[in-house]
Amino acid sequence: MIKSSVKPLARIPTWAKRAIPIGVSALILFYYFHRQNWGLLWSAVTRANFMLAVLAVLIPQLVFWFFEVLVVERHVRWFHGPFPFRTFFWVRGAIYLLIIVNPSLGIGGVLIYLWRKARITWSKLWGMVFFRYGLLLWGICVLLVPTTIAMCCYGLSQHTRIGIWIWWGLMIFGLYWLIEAWLYWHHNRRFGIGTLVVHNPNQEFWTAFRLATRKQWWLTWAMEIPPFLLFLTGIYCLSLAFEVRIPFLRFIVFSPLVVAITDLPIAFAGFGSTTLAFSVFFKEYGSAEAIAALTLFLPFARATFRVLIGLVSLRSALLDINTLLQRPSTEADETTVPRE
Repeated sequence: MIKSSVKPLARIPTWAKRAIPIGVSALILFYYFHRQNWGLLWSAVTRANFMLAVLAVLIPQLVFWFFEVLVVERHVRWFHGPFPFRTFFWVRGAIYLLIIVNPSLGIGGVLIYLWRKARITWSKLWGMVFFRYGLLLWGICVLLVPTTIAMCCYGLSQHTRIGIWIWWGLMIFGLYWLIEAWLYWHHNRRFGIGTLVVHNPNQEFWTAFRLATRKQWWLTWAMEIPPFLLFLTGIYCLSLAFEVRIPFLRFIVFSPLVVAITDLPIAFAGFGSTTLAFSVFFKEYGSAEAIAALTLFLPFARATFRVLIGLVSLRSALLDINTLLQRPSTEADETTVPRE
């Protein structure tokens, strides 16, 4: 039965699978725009501050590109061995071309490159990915606690579409897990969730958690959190550029969810998913035309800048990738370098 259900999926042409995000974007845009007053939409576009809008997207994109490369390079050096920053900088820039088509392709491209370039095993590589994004989510959770408290104090929580107690439950769970993970890996206090998730801390998957020092935890947060906050600040400034005036506390609390929805791989380059996210969380803070103009400009500007970055990086990236393709793909060297 399982085989018979899998075969029809395997027969779907590649072009059809790649067209799905375009179809999803088209359906979402049709839902939100089929009754749109195009005259009012154009009026909202002409009122926008385009200099602020362009800078609000471009500057965070360039900063995010640099720190994305930096954190990967540091983690590979800390937990595996030498890794070239400059070479990966251009490769990561070129991979933005894949991300436009489908974010999953971009993520897969980065992982395959790291596997071949650093000769790192998949188990260790996935563990490093888990370490990185685990710390990022924990850091965001810590930042959201004071802003959520302030939002409740100013009465903004009454207008949320997510139950505030559910929101608090998620944050408290995240903070608890962060504290437990710190005690587990740095003080050898093994209890709670850690004992259920980590059956053997010496397994290769847990290499990053096992080897990371306290300083490297803090450095990871220092490399991850500021670029993310700058990206959110850019979106906030972009909202102001299109006269969508969202209360700052509400924006800080819910913008991570907005970004998560925007970057879902179900839509092409964020078209449609951006409109969906802003319509769910922020539609009462601007006219329908202003939000429509904003949510069309944001994915268009991000895609344009990513294409430019990808094209600038492509030549240098292809030189390195061609060299890797000529090298036999073997499992990684198991040795690690001394921690910095």
